[in-house]
Amino acid sequence: MTGTAMNQERLNILLVEDDASVRDAVAMVLRDEGHQVHTAADGRQAIASFPPETDLVISDVNMPNVDGRQLLDWVRRNHPETEMILLTGFGTIPRAVEAIKAGAMAYLTKPPNPEELLSHVGRCMKVARLRRKAREASHYKRLVGRSPLMQKVFAVIDRVAEVKTTVLITGESGTGKEMVARALHDAGPRRDGPFLAINCGAIPEALIESTLFGHEKGAFTGAEKQQRGYFQAASGGTLLLDEIGELPAGLQSKLLRVLEDGMVTPVGTTTPQKVDVRIVAATNRDLEAEVRAGKFRQDLFFRLNVVRIDLPPLRQRPEDLPLLTRHLLDEICRTNGLEPRRIDPSLLEALARYDWPGNVRELRNVLESLVVLSGKDTLAADDLPERIRRPQPLAQADDDEQAQSDDDLNLDRLSRQMILKALESCGGNRTEAARQLGISRRTLHRRLNDFGLREG
Repeated sequence: MTGTAMNQERLNILLVEDDASVRDAVAMVLRDEGHQVHTAADGRQAIASFPPETDLVISDVNMPNVDGRQLLDWVRRNHPETEMILLTGFGTIPRAVEAIKAGAMAYLTKPPNPEELLSHVGRCMKVARLRRKAREASHYKRLVGRSPLMQKVFAVIDRVAEVKTTVLITGESGTGKEMVARALHDAGPRRDGPFLAINCGAIPEALIESTLFGHEKGAFTGAEKQQRGYFQAASGGTLLLDEIGELPAGLQSKLLRVLEDGMVTPVGTTTPQKVDVRIVAATNRDLEAEVRAGKFRQDLFFRLNVVRIDLPPLRQRPEDLPLLTRHLLDEICRTNGLEPRRIDPSLLEALARYDWPGNVRELRNVLESLVVLSGKDTLAADDLPERIRRPQPLAQADDDEQAQSDDDLNLDRLSRQMILKALESCGGNRTEAARQLGISRRTLHRRLNDFGLREG
């Protein structure tokens, strides 16, 4: 890479090495490529003078006071965005594997081959470039991730934010669909207009049309005055139709007409009104399967599915967990006026073993509980609830029921079991249980009736 290009994308590097000759030689290689290099003679000095916005730490393993492995643990806990390369005078494969597992980007022998070292620095530069882009773009401020899956999400947001194209966001409950919709709004020309979100599964069927499109005075019993709907209120901005798969069949055709001609007709009048609103729809359902089953209009699906953003579940992007944990903890502490919490490596190890069926929402709830209840400066695995520390697959919860030969009966029993466990974990809160299960409250109510379980 040329010096000009490097100056535009230089890294902030902390070089930690007790051998002055090696330290000077490596620093020269890095500075010749245009990078900003700070140096420290050992791990203790590095921690004491850790420069802000450090992208990469290159450290010797064997040093007095705090060695390279201890420094690696400290960096992983306190600066999870910062990459790290370890140097050693006698490299072995087992030690290299151990270092990589602990979070190092690379494990090189001293003196490092300049080309090999710069190759790894180049990898770090790509990560830093993505991170800086996300940090500098205000619309990413609550979207965290450096995994390839999340980088694809960011790329789509960049491509479609400036246009009015309808976007369909799919993903499990708790993956952050509303945050993506908000990012699309904040990054586009409608950022100064309203952003409104409505959960299509949370509004009683008798009221959803007037809630969306508004109503005239006297349109129905209780309509004592004229009321704007969400479409009118969001004019000039963005409207998120969350859980679009829950929209009743009768409303699907009316929504299609709105999407096609930009006109809404309030309940109680035949006079349409022009609205200027960008529509973003979100769902945790497989809408294509709903279309095949005749539960969702095919023409409406095609109209919504112009641009699609598939949000990955947290279990499919484990590399984001340390960064996300740090981000959420900082946000929770800042919101509650508390000092930032440190992260013991055991906490990240325990979090990585759990599947996170509730995704980012569940992770945030767990971390908030830790911050509020533990009262500790450093959070460790022992502070986690038992269900997180020692997760047990739901499928193993009842061996007797699993032994049944009838597959349909097994599925019904497993579904019943999942619902009961969700209700128990949420203290009987049906709205939260439905959210955790990835279904609407209406669907939860129906399943409770199917199983002969009374909601009261």
